[in-house]
Amino acid sequence: MIRFREIDVVDAKKILDWRTKERVTKFMDTDISYDIKLNEEWIKKSFSRPDYYHWIIQNESEDIGLISISDLNFKEKSTSWGFYIGEETALGLGGLIPPYLYNFVFDIFEFESIKAEVFFNNISTINLHLLQGYQFDPARDYVIIKNNKEILKISMILKKDNFKTSKFKRLSINFPVSKWENK
Repeated sequence: MIRFREIDVVDAKKILDWRTKERVTKFMDTDISYDIKLNEEWIKKSFSRPDYYHWIIQNESEDIGLISISDLNFKEKSTSWGFYIGEETALGLGGLIPPYLYNFVFDIFEFESIKAEVFFNNISTINLHLLQGYQFDPARDYVIIKNNKEILKISMILKKDNFKTSKFKRLSINFPVSKWENK
């Protein structure tokens, strides 16, 4: 059973271990140093950010990854998000996780769209997004520099009306927010 729990400072090492795995970091905009104290500070500061929140993804009570929302815009009724599966044994669950977050954002925040940005070479994630109802949003595509190389970021958008008519609309669950100061 999939669940989501709020992150705590004691999760810093686990999150850092996941985040610095090659298969995870290669699709992230930035690489981070392996510094547990910095990661603990990042977690503490995150609770006071009005535009960002994150959770540990659990499967059968085992912590398997991280999911987050960012750039919450209540005026435009939109947000961005990201996630990764940290545990190798749970990689097959990656396609099942996002719809829970989509329903949370559309139902609780009453947002109209969710934005995603994907490295151009992350074909499996692009295909997963398309399967879940995303559309390409090329006007927002951009290039980043990572490891002295230009990498195209593909922009996609999921509209509430599109998602709520999909087979994924039934995947709904509670996302706790007791630590989020700006909830």
